Amino acid sequence: MRRLFILALLAGAFLSCATYNSTDTAEEEKRVDQLYLDNVRKLVEEGQIFEAYQDISYLERKPEIELFREECEELKQSVIDRIVEDFHEHMNNKEYARAHKYFCSLKGINREELVSEWSEGQILFLLAESLAEEDELPTAYITALKALSKGEPTEQQLLFVLKMAAEIGNSQTSQRIMMTMNERGFSIPEGFKTKILEIPPVEKIVRGTVTIWVNRGIKIERGVGYPDRVIGSGFFIDKRGYLLTNYHVIASEVDPEYEGYSRLYIRLSDRVEEKIPARVVGYDRIFDIALIKTEVEPEFILSSGGDYALKPGDSIMAIGSPAGLENTVTSGIVSAMGRRFLQIGDAIQIDVPVNPGNSGGPLIGDQGELIGVVFAGIEQFEGINFAIPFNWINTILPRLFEGEEVSHSWLGMALHKTDEGLVVVYTVPGEPAHRAGIRQGDIIKTLNRQEFTDLRDIQEAILNLDHPCLISLAWTRGGSELTGVLNLAERPFSPVEVALERDLKENLFFPLFGIKIEKVGKFLWRTDYVIKQVLQGSIADESGLSENDPLTVHGWKVDMENRFVLLRIFVKKRKSGFLESVIQLAAYLETDIFI
Repeated sequence: MRRLFILALLAGAFLSCATYNSTDTAEEEKRVDQLYLDNVRKLVEEGQIFEAYQDISYLERKPEIELFREECEELKQSVIDRIVEDFHEHMNNKEYARAHKYFCSLKGINREELVSEWSEGQILFLLAESLAEEDELPTAYITALKALSKGEPTEQQLLFVLKMAAEIGNSQTSQRIMMTMNERGFSIPEGFKTKILEIPPVEKIVRGTVTIWVNRGIKIERGVGYPDRVIGSGFFIDKRGYLLTNYHVIASEVDPEYEGYSRLYIRLSDRVEEKIPARVVGYDRIFDIALIKTEVEPEFILSSGGDYALKPGDSIMAIGSPAGLENTVTSGIVSAMGRRFLQIGDAIQIDVPVNPGNSGGPLIGDQGELIGVVFAGIEQFEGINFAIPFNWINTILPRLFEGEEVSHSWLGMALHKTDEGLVVVYTVPGEPAHRAGIRQGDIIKTLNRQEFTDLRDIQEAILNLDHPCLISLAWTRGGSELTGVLNLAERPFSPVEVALERDLKENLFFPLFGIKIEKVGKFLWRTDYVIKQVLQGSIADESGLSENDPLTVHGWKVDMENRFVLLRIFVKKRKSGFLESVIQLAAYLETDIFI
């Protein structure tokens, strides 16, 4: 609330400039900046050092900074000292996950030399080892794989990953590690050298899958009761009885708005008549993934070795329980990669026959490797189905084990890919990008000094960082390059819903439908607008709208139950000789353009 008050003061000072002379205006700006600086100082005192650093970075980009340069530098140094101090404290306490977050913030502001005795790879390997000691093998394995990508691992570190890969039966990772060790002249223990790393037979993989069964009691329709059941699929990823499935399969177990009866069970592949109780550990609505636990020691567990280079035409198979038919194996090919089907990331389009009941089952490659999770199909179009690539799931899996709903990081802005780069089309009021002064039309160039031209890639970079965390951002505005430090915040499940609560609906037309409008007049209850910009490839563009088309809004509906927004407009299209027509535009609330 204090930050919103400061922003309100800034806005008030700007609006009142017309009534002051230049001297009064300068004094008012100085007073407001001093209030802003006092607020930063209070944030530091309260320990909110990441937010404080972002606000300092914002002040440093203002022309009036010379008046407060010394104070800003003093506050910035105190924040940096605090980050370094907290990093060392977490390292000494062997709290490696927290230490890693502070290291990433130092890396974000390009000050990792202050802890030069450590590297990101070292910290992640220590975290992986501590997780392995606690028998958290899946998260230890994923953390170790991430550590491998952060630098040149030692022989001991490679051997550590090799042992874990062998223990969980991941032949792809085992072969890759042994190849790396051979190339670097490291010795491989005889037990690994002689071990035959065979592709697991399908019948063995099937034993690692289950049928998910959610009993929701009796559903009454027209006075007649029917059993209400949700059937899905799942697979073991941990010898302690942890499984993955889709969130939508088990939603009634954790959805606070669901008030009915709900009981979760699994059925093993070789004990299909027995219902075994299970519970939800963690879930992610954005990626439609849930982690559940049952008191069973599985015969086979599945794991992924990373980002497989899939391409259209590659052979794949799905294992699941379509219509409750357990142990069903279907095969097909990859139809397409990179489908924008989720809020974050992308999906694999497959032609493998899947039906209701397959949701949550594993997608397997021709070498027996786990490459994805089946999650959706288009019922009216046979053979058009989708799976979540497992590299996205590997990123969130450690957070699933932490329990409850997974939270993600974000900057709170919507981007659109153009020939110039990633253009900002909207910033959510009160979120990091908005507070940092990023505007509509800015072009994002780098994040943590890495260039990005694709929305998927910058989403992945942010997904790999926990919040709060400092990142450096570079963007251009009118030919000038700007840089600043932003603090990642917690991403809401539905950014559009948050924006609707904080902003005028007209401002959401651009990110939702691709039209930027400007008010040109008002007569009684009617407000007249003109289109100032149409995003190429957007809903508005596909509807034939163009710049300078006059329009009036005659309907606006947000359907929370079915998750879409409807906009009804009267428009005079220039391309149609200014003949008036009625157009209805529809967009999903869960759009995929926010980072």
